[in-house]
This record gives sequence, C-alpha cells and structure tokens, in this order.
Amino acid sequence: MSISLTTGKYFGTEEKKVESPLFRINMTNYQSYSTIEQHYHQNSYLSMLVRGTYLENSSDMNRRIAPGEVILRPSGYNHANSFPAPGGSCMNIEFHQDALKSLDIAAYIPEKTKVYPAGAFTDLYKLLYLFINDGDACNAQEHVINWISSMKPPVVALRLPWLAKLRQILEDELETQHSLEQLSGRVFVHPVYLARAFREKEGLTIGEYRLKMRLKKSVRLLFETDLPISEIAYTTGFTDPAHFIKSFRLYYPVSPFRFRSLTRGK
Repeated sequence: MSISLTTGKYFGTEEKKVESPLFRINMTNYQSYSTIEQHYHQNSYLSMLVRGTYLENSSDMNRRIAPGEVILRPSGYNHANSFPAPGGSCMNIEFHQDALKSLDIAAYIPEKTKVYPAGAFTDLYKLLYLFINDGDACNAQEHVINWISSMKPPVVALRLPWLAKLRQILEDELETQHSLEQLSGRVFVHPVYLARAFREKEGLTIGEYRLKMRLKKSVRLLFETDLPISEIAYTTGFTDPAHFIKSFRLYYPVSPFRFRSLTRGK
C-alpha cells in the first residue's frame, strides 16, 4: 500500500525550509542505506539531488539519480527510493496547486515524471546557492517563476527550419570558437538575418546562447566529476580558467570552486 504525503511532508530529515504562497522549498537529508517505501505526494514537486546518489523505482522508471539531476514528480506519482552509502541530500520545491491555478500557471507544470540533467536550468542552481546561503523568499520566487515559465514549449515558425540545427551545433560543439560566417554557411542563411532572427526567437544573441550552454555543461561537470577547475574551463570551451570563473560569476554569485564546495558540504 502506498503512503500519501501531504504538503510539507517528506521522508528523511528536514534541514531547512522556505515558505512562499506559490511553493515550499526544503532540504532533506538521508542516511546511508536508507530505504523509502512506496509513496506519493499530494502536490507536484521538483527534487534536485545535491549530494550522494539514489535509486528511483516506479512503474515509469528504474534508474540511478546522479548529483545535480532534477526530477519532476507530479501529484499522485507512486515511487520508492533507496540511498546507498554515504546517503544524500535533496532540495525540494513543492508547488501549491491552488495558488498556481489562481495565477493561471498550473498548466505549465508538466504532468509526467521527468528527469533533467545537471545544469539544465540556470535558475534552479541559482536558487540552490541562494537557499544554502539563507537567501530571502522573494528572490527564491523569482527563480521558481522563471523555471515555470520555461516549461511552456517554444513555438518555432516553419519559416525558420534552420533554427533547431543551429542550436544543436552550438550545444554539441562547445569547444569550437564559431564565427557568425561559419555558422551561417552551415545552415545556409545570410549572417545578418541569422543573427537577427536567432535573437528574436531565443531572446539571446548567439554568443549569449553559447555561453549559457557552456555554463550548463560546467555545472554538470562540477557535480559529477572531480576535474580541476582549469580542466573544466578548457573542456567547456573557455579560453582560460580566469575567463571561465568570470563568466560563471555572471550567472551565479559565486566562484565554481565555492559552488562545488557548498554543494558537497565542505
């Protein structure tokens, strides 16, 4: 029989929490070899694994969740978990359904369980840093709202069939310093039109989008590996570690080294 958990109820030990009319954020800690039986939450919520690892078992999936990954669990989703040594910690963002409906944004929350890779959402990692450092709920709400708004799928006009290919190039070839002319040649679009149309559709310049993808990968590497900061910098296409650190601080109010230390509890 599956256990039903009401608002604010979690297995594990709650370390801290922040309340908002739209959501509730908390950090839960789990001991080594903890086993959590079948249960479901009455509210939809996001859970980011900050430290450790665990197994997610349900009718939809049976997989290992890695540090930095985020899982969306919709209301009523039945699952069980098990934490090997050394246990783990999760940051949970639980949505208040009535409040979301009143603002007409409940439909933005996906209805199916999904696991997102580490680094997928800049706002969630900003929120993690803010939460660890006792940030206020107002700033937290801005980051959560930004995440909610990102769930509405973008509509790409049929007259821009090259846009998906260009995004894929920028995401797959982070180490390459593409010029606008090189990119336009690969998607067969005039460089001036390419730059203008990309910004109108994405809300970012091509350079800003490339930087976002590089930082997204760097967050994943900070969570998943012990690579030196300098190696992460070169792996993600930065010219040198100083450039990487400066760029990282533009997105996150902290250095990459400090971010890694905080998320690992050091």
